[in-house]
Amino acid sequence: MFAFLTNNLVLPTVLIGLFSLIGLVMLVVGIYRIIFSTDVVKQRMRLFVEEGKKTLPTSKVGYHMAPRELRGSFFNRTLTPLFQRILGFFGKYTPTKSIAKFDHDLRLAGNPHGLHAREYYGIRMILLLVGFGLAFLIYSRFGLPKSSSLVVGLLVIYLTFVLPGVWLNRSINARKAELSYNLPNALDMLSVCAVAGLSFEQGLKKICEFWSNPLTDEFKQVLQEIDMGISRAEALRNLRNRINLDSLSSFIAIMIQAETTGMNYAEVLENEAKQMRIFRQYRAKEQANALPAKLMVPVSIFIFPAIIAIIVGPLLPTLMGGMFR
Repeated sequence: MFAFLTNNLVLPTVLIGLFSLIGLVMLVVGIYRIIFSTDVVKQRMRLFVEEGKKTLPTSKVGYHMAPRELRGSFFNRTLTPLFQRILGFFGKYTPTKSIAKFDHDLRLAGNPHGLHAREYYGIRMILLLVGFGLAFLIYSRFGLPKSSSLVVGLLVIYLTFVLPGVWLNRSINARKAELSYNLPNALDMLSVCAVAGLSFEQGLKKICEFWSNPLTDEFKQVLQEIDMGISRAEALRNLRNRINLDSLSSFIAIMIQAETTGMNYAEVLENEAKQMRIFRQYRAKEQANALPAKLMVPVSIFIFPAIIAIIVGPLLPTLMGGMFR
């Protein structure tokens, strides 16, 4: 058996495929750790803000050399900078026209894991190179016909090329769904704050204090722009351009119109919240009505064969005996 494996190059092919899979897993884990690595600037700010209060009194302060303390795991201190350099190397070749598009798409997704255009393009290039390597391995090492190995190799390259875009589109859709779900509640709280006598900015601050979600993150950026001197209408237009959500765009248009015409925005917010809740109910009913059609595929693949086997299985010996008499 061992001679058969070695003569037909099955064992070396399996070993090469295994090592390639291990390398791919290590690469994905490294990129994942890079994405979730802690920002050095945040660590330093936390060090100076939190530990700065623990300084000694002025009369007892003395000059001394503090030993350097290593922070973070060995992986974060050694391999993370290496992967960051690799991503930076591939990110340098990002086309200029693609930077704006990638930044816009990543902004719609909420910049997941702190990714920007160059880092995202670097990950795409690395995955594409891995796809070419796997395709070459399949074409040269596996004992498949040339046409079949070529088709499989092209399919692997296509999957590695499309996978980052699919992940980004799913992140954008998930974030938009979460924003649409949280918007009616935020409008209700804004209307309550307006009835209580608070201004629009004060209502946004209250929402940001009580909740923490992608919508409040966007509201915080709106408040920062207003504090910088940008008008409320311009800050809301910037919010509309960043998110590109239909329900939020209609709310922003109504708020700008209410500000220009001098309307009471408490009633406007209350009516808009009711309308968005009705739209959310319709959206939930639409998703529920689409479930039976989506369940047909797994039911036909996994449940129907089992039912047929249970029903027809006991009859097979009788049928086979009657056919071969």
